[in-house]
Formats: sequence, structure tokens, C-alpha cells
Amino acid sequence: MVLSLLKSMVTSRSATSTAAPRATGSDSAPRIFDFHGGIHPPEHKALSNRAPLVAAPLPHEVVLPLSQHIGAPAQPLVEIGQRVKTGELIARAQGMISAPVHASITGVVTAIEPRQIPHVSGLEDLCIVIERDGEIDEWARLEAWRDWRQQEAQDLIQRLQDAGVVGQGGAGFPSAVKARVRERHAIDTLILNAAECEPYITADDLTMRTHPEALIEGLEILASLIGPECILIGIEDNKPEAVIALEQAIRARRADKRLPPLDSRLEVVVVPTKYPSGGEKQLIKLLTGREVPSRGLPADVGVVVHNPGTVRAVQRAVCFGEPMISRVVTLTGEALQHPHNVEARLGTAIGDLLRLAAPSASGIARLVMGGPMMGFTLESDALPIIKTTNCLLASSPEAVPAPAVEQPCIRCGMCEQACPAELLPQQLYWFSKSREFDKAELYNLADCIECGACSYVCPSQIPLVQYYRFAKGEIRTAQHEARKSERARHRFEFKQARMAREEAEKEAKRQQRAQAAQKAAAARAETATAADTTSTASAAAPSAPAAATDLKAFKTARAAANIALKKAEKALKAAQDSGESSASDLAALDANVTAAKTRLASAESALKAASEASESAAAAPASAVTGASAPAAAAPAAAASAGDLKAFKTARAAANIAVKKAEKALKTAQDSGEGDIAALEASVTDARARLAKAEADLKAASETSESAAPAAASTSTTGAAAPAADLKALKTARAAANIAVKKAEKALKTAQDSGEGDIAALEASVTDARARLAKAEADLKAASDPSESAAPAPASTSSTGAAAPAAAAPAADLKAFKTARAAANIAVKKAEKALARASESGEGDIEDLQTLLATAQENLRAAEVRLTSAQADGTDAPPAAKGAGELIPEAPKAAAGSVGRGSMASNVTLSQAEIEASRAENLAKRHKQVTIAVKAAEAAHRKAEAALSEADDESRQRLATKVDRTRRNLEHARESLAEVQALVDAQ
Repeated sequence: MVLSLLKSMVTSRSATSTAAPRATGSDSAPRIFDFHGGIHPPEHKALSNRAPLVAAPLPHEVVLPLSQHIGAPAQPLVEIGQRVKTGELIARAQGMISAPVHASITGVVTAIEPRQIPHVSGLEDLCIVIERDGEIDEWARLEAWRDWRQQEAQDLIQRLQDAGVVGQGGAGFPSAVKARVRERHAIDTLILNAAECEPYITADDLTMRTHPEALIEGLEILASLIGPECILIGIEDNKPEAVIALEQAIRARRADKRLPPLDSRLEVVVVPTKYPSGGEKQLIKLLTGREVPSRGLPADVGVVVHNPGTVRAVQRAVCFGEPMISRVVTLTGEALQHPHNVEARLGTAIGDLLRLAAPSASGIARLVMGGPMMGFTLESDALPIIKTTNCLLASSPEAVPAPAVEQPCIRCGMCEQACPAELLPQQLYWFSKSREFDKAELYNLADCIECGACSYVCPSQIPLVQYYRFAKGEIRTAQHEARKSERARHRFEFKQARMAREEAEKEAKRQQRAQAAQKAAAARAETATAADTTSTASAAAPSAPAAATDLKAFKTARAAANIALKKAEKALKAAQDSGESSASDLAALDANVTAAKTRLASAESALKAASEASESAAAAPASAVTGASAPAAAAPAAAASAGDLKAFKTARAAANIAVKKAEKALKTAQDSGEGDIAALEASVTDARARLAKAEADLKAASETSESAAPAAASTSTTGAAAPAADLKALKTARAAANIAVKKAEKALKTAQDSGEGDIAALEASVTDARARLAKAEADLKAASDPSESAAPAPASTSSTGAAAPAAAAPAADLKAFKTARAAANIAVKKAEKALARASESGEGDIEDLQTLLATAQENLRAAEVRLTSAQADGTDAPPAAKGAGELIPEAPKAAAGSVGRGSMASNVTLSQAEIEASRAENLAKRHKQVTIAVKAAEAAHRKAEAALSEADDESRQRLATKVDRTRRNLEHARESLAEVQALVDAQ
């Protein structure tokens, strides 16, 4: 019997077959859609909608909380004892998602203190208390704009912000922020939510009956800011008086020839009465047939929704300069003898308003703010009304029976049939009760609108909504803690980057001092033995690798500073977008960004100075070598030329990438019609100019290198060893040619297996690649043979007791370096796994993960270099100097083909070669990882597109969002592959 009654209560009337009244100005009744579920509870609206709307008397005292809206609370601007006027600003907004607070009466500020506020938590918040001064209501209005059509859109939006207008039908979202929605979304429909489906509440009904002209003008103001194609007024069929009033106002507006015609189509659409048709997503489905995606907003489907109270507040703020200091409140319930609607000043005590409705002698058994379905119980009538207070429901003892005892769930499925959000309330109940919040999130708990339909129909009397609210609160707490942990991690990484930068700077200074001491010793040796020019030239040779090491240290410091700046900017942007950070946190993050920019500028200036010093130092040995020493100087010159060519190629590749990024940003801005196109065009022009300069520098360096090649060849014929830089360049060319052969063979095999593609062209490319590989191997063999036949000259010792080279640096802590290398290796593996997971699933920010992986690999390379250097210092330390007059024994000769370790020059050269080899190896690994990521992203995108092509209408919107996300991830992966490929080509 009970189940039959409940099923008959849940069964909804077919909205599509219900004939809606003809909309004003249209030739046929507009189509009305339907949404899943819904119930038909008793309305009880006749209690309060029979009396007219009246203005409540001015209160003796008002209590104005600073958090009457969603987002950051307002900041007080007044002091205790200060006299304020009605409408005067007393608290300003903080951040983008916030709203100011204005004085609702004329009087004196008596307190600024925490007081209990009307909230479901029952907690306290900071409030400003104003006591009325006399009977005069002295106003401080803003400038009235009766000719608001002459104002700029930005000025109108600022007016809404200055007037503190927020949504009066929901969570109090600032209307100025919603008015900017078309900056990021294409809006074609503006909806006035006049359904007011909650039982007992009639505030919107009386507002539409009393002020229909103000509502029409308010809709025109919002339409001028949003630019919709049509305006729909959705209203339930249980409000015939409001429908008539709105239709008359629309006809009068169209007949008024003094005003310009309406830019948008304006229609009144009557929908069947069903709870919760006044829900934002449900009304959009009713009027447009569009479904707002999970965790999405109405703007995602091109719709903006406003409440009648909000629209009237917009009209009062723009046309009359009145801030939002009052609202319409329904006073209703069986415990009131004269229920009706009043327009009351914000901050008025609830008890004062209830006395206007004459409470019955039996008293109020339960006081609810809001309706019986979504409202919450108040423990006291001394609390103030706020911007989101739409109803005060006072129930008598007879109307409030004792709460039923919760019974076990019988799995009847009634809650699922009634849920308008198409969720599974039964599963959400089990997950919330067992604290399995991760599973509740997977079942879209965040999409629950807490309408109470499931609790209303539950035969076991389970308070399902209370369980869902508990789970949501726990999830929000966990997310807040996660954000705090993330901020702490960012601070730690900033600290680590700063310490690494400082250590790099100290190391650079130590190397500069060592280089200066080495140059001074070389100068003294040159003065003492002017005849031995060859020995002097060989002593100066170590300066080139040392200068290269210095430059690398400065480049590492510059890269670390750049990464720290990007992380600081990202953390600041995340905090600003969330709107949950305090002003002190935002100031600290902004200070971190400023400090990071300063450090980056310092690192760049230091790198520039080091580069100039390196160039000037490289020129000095070349000019000092004359006569017989000229062939010996040819090898360092060739090595420097190869290094210059590599640097110019890298600069050219970086400039090419910058041009592509600038062109892509300009194309995106031109396609979307958003952004500063002139600035983007200027950046493209600048990037192309830098690319042209880089290509010109590379061409000039190539010509210089080619002209210097004969000299290097003649040097090698005399028996001198081939430069290490030439051998490295030839090995790199051989490795690149080998990779090209493998790629060409793989492409040919794929085409042969699939039977698709130009097989003849692929065979020709394989043949060409093999020829280039053979030539590269021949060149490498020709360059290696002379170097293997020549043995390094042993270091000679002066019999007169000449000073030996400077002693090696003290041995480093090998254990600490090994530990750092192991930690860096673990970080690289973790970053690789995270990137692989994101690429396979098609979810997550792949660009951020790639940046994280690149940072980890750079840290690993630095750790390996430091460990290699420490090991070399420990194994190759020179013997201690002997006493005066004793000869230092000659170091043993190295075997043919090996790299000598008998001098400081050979040690430095070996360390630099190891560094370059490690960099090439890591770059190859990076190329492989990014290639795998591209393939995984392509597979995820194809999978999402296939699912979308087979999807039904209900899941198409969600899958379309997933396809767009996987497409963006694929674009990021391909861009990263192009950047890595450019670096490989440059190398």
C-alpha cells in the first residue's frame, strides 16, 4: 500500500505532451522538454500569495555579516562609532569572487565582531552592527543611469560589482562575475528562473506580480552585457497572475516607441508544475533540451540563468544607483496568523519580521530558513536575514510530527526514479555511510543538487541528503588539505631550487678563482721560460675546457632560475583561480614571483658576462701562438669552432620553436576572436627576426668552420692528435645517421606489412640513409686512426725545481654524491611513470608532467656530473710535491687509444666528454619517452572518438568533452616531440 502511494507520487506528468500556453509574440506554443524523475509534494503557496507585497518597517538595529555570498568575505572599511548612511559602502570585496557590503540603515556602527549567522553550520562570522540614528533614512546612492543604454558595458559590469549584487536564488554568486561570462563562453540564451518550485515560497511570485516592468528592464540590461539570441522566462503553471503581469509588461514594452526595439527574442514559457523544475540544470533541460555536463556550468551549453530577485536588484542598481540593501522575504507557515511577503532591509532580525506575521499563541515548533525540501533549521530567531534569505518557514507543533526512525534500506529503487540529476542515490548512500568517498566521487556525488526528492520518497525514512552533505564536506576538507600540501611542496621546491642556484653560483666563483690562479701561474711560467713557447701553449690549453665548465654552470643556474619562476607563476595563478586563498597567501606568492624574476635576471646577466669573458679568453691563446706553435694551436681552434657551431644550431632551433609557438598563439586568437591580436602579431614578427638572425649567425659560423678545416687537416698530417671535439662531432653524426637508418627501415617495414604508402620512396630513403651512415663511419674511422697512432707526450719536469701545477681540489664526499644521484634517478622514474599513466588514460595535464620530467632529468644530469667529477678528483689527484731539489718521477705513459690522465688538461677534457655523452644519452631517452607519449595520446584520442561515434544522445556531451581533452593532450605531446626533435637535430 505504501509503495503504491509512493509510486503514484513519484510518477511525473509527461511534460512533452502538456500543452503550454502560447508565448508572447510567437505563432505557436514553444516546445517544452522533460527531465528525469521529480516529485509532486503539497505546495502550500496559497498561505502567503494572497496578501500583497509590503515594505517592512526600518529596524532599530541591523547585523550585517561579511560573508553573504560565495567566495572570499568582504573586508571592513568602517570603525566603531562611525556614522554611516543608507547605501554607504562599509566593507569592500576581496578578490574576483567576492562582493561588497553596504549599510542598510542610517546610523552608527556599534560593533565589529563575530556573531552567529544564518548558516547550516551554525557557526559565527565577522559582522558589522549598526544602530539606527533617529527616524530619517538618509541615502548615499550611486549615480543613477536612466539612460543606461549610453553607458559602456564595462561600466555597467563595474556598477553591478560596486552595488554588491549577488544571486538571490542560490549560493549568492556575484552577478558581476556572471555578466563577464561571454569573455570565455559563447552565450545564446538568457533564462529568467521564475519557476519557484519549492513548497511554501512565493517571494519570486509576488516580485513578478508587483514589479514586472522592472524585471523586463533588468533583463534588457543583462542581455546587453551577455548578448543572447533569445530571452526565456520559465515559470510554472501554478502562477497565472504572474504570467499575465509579465505578458502585459512585455506588450507595453514593445508598444513603447520611445525606446529602441528589443535586441533579443523575449518569450514567457509556462512549464508544468513539478519539483525541482526550479533547479538550474533542470530548467535548462525543460526550456532548451540541453543537458549541462557533469561538474559543468550552464555557460558550457551557452546558457546564463538569473533569479527574478537578482534581475530586479540589477535594475535598481543601474537605473537608480541603489546598492543591494534589501530583498523580498516570504513569511509563511502554519504557526503564523498573517503569512505574507515583505521587502525587508538586510540585517533585520528574524524575530522582528516574524512578529509582523503575528505568530500564533501555541508558538513556533520549528523555524526553517528556505523551504521544507532544501532549507535548514534555525536555532534562534535573533539571527539576521542576508542576501540569500528567501523564506522564513514557521511550523506549528501540529504540522511538525516527530521524526520517523530510520529503517534499513530495502533496495526498492524509488530514490533512483525520483532523482532529477539521474544519479544512483542508493549507491551514494552506501558509499557515504561507509566513508568510501573516492567511490562516491566516481558516482558523481558532486552533481547532487540536494533537492531532497530521494529522501521524500524513501519508504525507510533514510535522511539521504544528510549523508550526501556529510560526504561532500569530508571531500572538501580532503581537497583543502591536498591543496595545502601542494603549496608546501611548491615552497620546498622553491627552496631547493634556490639552494641549488646558490651552490652553482658558489661553484662558479670557485672555478673563476681557480682559473685566475691558473692563468697567473701560466703567465709566470711564460715569463721564466720565454723560449719554450710550445710548453706555454700546452699549459694554456686547459683554460678552454674550464671556460666551458664555467659557462655550463651559469647555464644551469639560469635554467634553475627559469624553472623556479614558472613554478612560482603557476602557483600564483592556481591560487587566484581557486579564489580560496587569503590576501596574505596571495601576497606571499606574488613576492615569490617577483623574487624569482629578480633571480632569473641576475642569472642571465651572469651568464652573459661569463660568455663575454669566455670569448675574450679564447682569443688570447690564439694570438699568443706564433711560428712553430701554430700547428699546436689548430686543435683548440677546431674544438672551439665545433662548439660554436653546436651553440648556433641550438639557438637556431630554439628560435624556430619560438616562431612556431608565436604563430600558433596568433592563429588561436584569430580563430576565437579573443586576445590582443596586435601584440601577438608583433611577437610573431619579433620571433621571425630572431630566427633570421640565428640563421645568419649559423651560416657565418659554418663558413668560418669550413675555412678552418684545411688548417686542422694539415695539423693532423704532421702527427698531432685529432681534437676531442672533432671526434665527438663525428661520433654524434654517426649516431644520428644510425638512428635515421633505423627509422627509415621501420617505416618501410610498416608500409610493407600494411600494404599502404609509397614503398618505392621508402626504399629509396633507406638506401640514402645507409649511404649517409657509411660516409659517417668512414669519416669517424679516418679521424680516429691518427689519434690512435699518436701517444700523448709525457709531462716534463724541470730540473731546476719549477713550480708544479696547482694541487687538485679536496676529495668530495662520494657517498653524498651517490645518494643525490640515486634520489634524482628515482625522481626521473616517478615522473616517467606519471607521464605514461596520463598519456595512456588521456587525462591530466601532460604539458606539466613533461616539464616535471625535463626538470628531473636535468637534476639527474647535474648529479651525475658532480659524481663523475668527484670520482675523477679522488682517483686522479696528483702526488704531493717533493722536497727542494728532488725530481718528481715521470708519470707512466698511457696505452694507445686511451685518454691520458697524467695532466690536468686530460682530466678536464675527460670530464667534459663525459658530460656531453650523458647529455646526449638523456636527450635520446627523452626523445623515446615523448614518442611513446605521443603514441599513447593518439591511441587515447582515437578511443575517445570511437566511443563518441557510438554514443547515444545522453552521453554524447560528456564524451565530446573527453574527446576535446584528449585532443589537447595530443597537441601538447606533439609540440613536445617537435621541440625534442629540434634539439636532437641541432646536436
